[in-house]
Amino acid sequence: MPALTPATARDEGEALRTFVLSQLDGMRAVAFGLTDDQARATPTTSALSVGGLLKHVVRCTDQWFARFESAPERTERDTQPAEEAGRLYAEEFVMQPEETLGALVAEFDRLRARIADAAADLDLDAEVPVPTDAPWWPQDLDAWNVRWGLLHLVEEIARHAGHADIIREHIDGATTYELVAGLEGEDPSAWLVPTPPHPGSYDAERRRDAEPAVAQG
Repeated sequence: MPALTPATARDEGEALRTFVLSQLDGMRAVAFGLTDDQARATPTTSALSVGGLLKHVVRCTDQWFARFESAPERTERDTQPAEEAGRLYAEEFVMQPEETLGALVAEFDRLRARIADAAADLDLDAEVPVPTDAPWWPQDLDAWNVRWGLLHLVEEIARHAGHADIIREHIDGATTYELVAGLEGEDPSAWLVPTPPHPGSYDAERRRDAEPAVAQG
């Protein structure tokens, strides 16, 4: 069934990795079939866009996995001055005019492959130093473990996927099941009609390029 996390986990680490990947896939599905202009659009009173949220989720998740892999040492990003860290954080939420959804999806695909390969080797008990470059980090804690960090990522990505769901509905009315089915190339059924990609979108172009060439008669 579309949008449900696969029940294939054999241990705690695999379960956490599976849920992180599932939440990421849900975030990718929200952006399925949008043109660059639609991905950049802010149709609600919020300043957020689907493209900006996808960009933030990819970079946020990438940074958390850098922390996991560096533990117990800090990452270079987490030792930056607060002003620089704040500037980079704000930029993560904005899909700039020169950015394309195709490029953001390429970053997503790279990140997903990285997590699928690396997450199984993470030490869930390894201590991850709490960053100090932003005011929202706890001041009375030195470190979390990787287990907590993976659970936090599930929470973080799900929250932003919910933001993106609302924005997507404002754009064209598409909702999660139809979008996941469209992304996965499901056939229509009595209860579900997959959302097709918009003409001119990254996904429409990619799907067209993947079709076998029609023989010339």
